[in-house]
Amino acid sequence: MSDTDADLTAWWADMEAKSENRQAALDSAYLSLVSAGALSKVTTHRYLCRLRGCPIATVFLIGDVVACAVRDYKLPPGVNLSESTEAGRERNTLDGKRWWPSHVYDVRHLADFGPTVGIGMNCRHRRGTVAAADVLAAVDGVRPGHPGAPTRL
Repeated sequence: MSDTDADLTAWWADMEAKSENRQAALDSAYLSLVSAGALSKVTTHRYLCRLRGCPIATVFLIGDVVACAVRDYKLPPGVNLSESTEAGRERNTLDGKRWWPSHVYDVRHLADFGPTVGIGMNCRHRRGTVAAADVLAAVDGVRPGHPGAPTRL
């Protein structure tokens, strides 16, 4: 383990200890990495839209956590109406209508629930789920900061 890896592991442990729960720690860590311009240094994989190249998700490693940050997205009006309720949209969207928020997932934690559990990866052109086990397979053996070619969905 390099000094940088040890520093990052200690930073993550401190972040987790100061947070009310693990999800809050993940959210805070992601925002801190983005704000500091350091996300690329811990990135292990990226997912892009096949049609337009929209960034959909970034997988990164902090400490022992494989995290996946999915971008916020807007669904077409018809799809949004058919797949959600008005109360759900009001409660769960950024604008109360169609703009669904970003989220940071602990991928290993999701994978513990079974092989069919996955992460919704969406943009205006693509909707779907990628199994947590497939995300873990994509980053197996990848050094942070050297993600290689992205997966186009």
